[in-house]
Amino acid sequence: MSENDQAWELFFKETNILTKLDSDNLAYITARELKHYGKREPRLMAKIDTLALQPKIFSENQLSILPVRNASYAIFKDKEQSSFYKFSKEDIDLPIIKHTPAVDVSTFDSFSTNLGLNESQALDFSLISSITHSFISERDIWLTIRGRQFSSKFDLLLPSINQTLTIEKVQIEIDAGYESKNAIYIFEAKTSRRADFNVRQLLYPYLDWKNRSKKAIVPIFFIYTNGLYYLYQFSIGSSLDSTKLVKKSCYTIDEYHYSIGDLWSIVNESSSQLKQVIGIPFPQADDMDKVIDTVSLVYNGFNSKKSIASKLEFDERQGDYYGNAACYLGFLEHSQNLFTITPLGEKLVNEKFRSKRAITVFTALAQIKVFYNILILFLGRNMDLGTIDNNELAAFIREEHQLNDTTIFRRISTVKQWLIWLKNNLYLT
Repeated sequence: MSENDQAWELFFKETNILTKLDSDNLAYITARELKHYGKREPRLMAKIDTLALQPKIFSENQLSILPVRNASYAIFKDKEQSSFYKFSKEDIDLPIIKHTPAVDVSTFDSFSTNLGLNESQALDFSLISSITHSFISERDIWLTIRGRQFSSKFDLLLPSINQTLTIEKVQIEIDAGYESKNAIYIFEAKTSRRADFNVRQLLYPYLDWKNRSKKAIVPIFFIYTNGLYYLYQFSIGSSLDSTKLVKKSCYTIDEYHYSIGDLWSIVNESSSQLKQVIGIPFPQADDMDKVIDTVSLVYNGFNSKKSIASKLEFDERQGDYYGNAACYLGFLEHSQNLFTITPLGEKLVNEKFRSKRAITVFTALAQIKVFYNILILFLGRNMDLGTIDNNELAAFIREEHQLNDTTIFRRISTVKQWLIWLKNNLYLT
């Protein structure tokens, strides 16, 4: 159970809020009450930015929370989970647009690598490289908003209980706001992919700036992960369930290309240096970009599963999965509950191009016996996953790992996602 779970369990145990919610569907609480009864900082208790971070007692009772004034919150019944926008598989598996920057970004020493960027750096790189301009189809835009401020007054409808909240003087944070002649583009940025996000992060800035300006206010959710730039444009109204995705794209800077022959050469060279991974669980981390993001986080000092989970906004169990997957590949080591980066991990982090990082991952996999056999099968079938039966993959895993069949077939999901990732990111010619 997370610290937030514990704090909310304690808060509800010590108050009659659940009873009030059962009768009225809505209750107002203060930051002072949260700290007194929950024994945790209110801003941390109320920061529920993804469904994975939702406290258990919230999901069990179909609850959500929103700030309404400085140091004051509303908890309400949210049966439809309108507080969160959930990305579909099609939203995540976007075709990658190979973008040619308007300027030669390699001349910028401060952007010598595009892997370990934080949110602000990723937004700035997207602007400098003209990715942002391409997505919004505007050439003349200027960064005019960034950081925290207190909101104006606006109303917000909670459709699940048909009640309206009045929001005023709530602290909001905008990662970047770009202004053109006719519009203001509000960006909420994240590093590493998200399956969903709390719509408050776009909704509050949108409604605030809608009051402040007569220009069109365009909310955009921005994700940076391992050299990929995802931009999602939304339309928003004054109801919590009004968030609609209207435009989406995924970009990368034009990359180095490999051939199938290059991959066969790597596999053949690996045959004399195969290893069996001992003492590390077989991977159960489907998102390879997130594995690479985890290595980058450890390189930058986030070396516990708790700190990794906090940065990537999922639970600590997932932090463990992704850290262990990076250890399995040889990019990290794990000792005394902390991860440390290996020389191979440093090589991965310092590769400039996404495709170079992909070939580093491919090489690491080719040197692990179970994946060496899987890669031979994959390449031999022209990288067509549809021609590979799960039983064929299970046989390779069973040969090297003492896992029961139920576990093996669950792990095959990760294997398949990694193979798809390799095919999509080696930019084969």
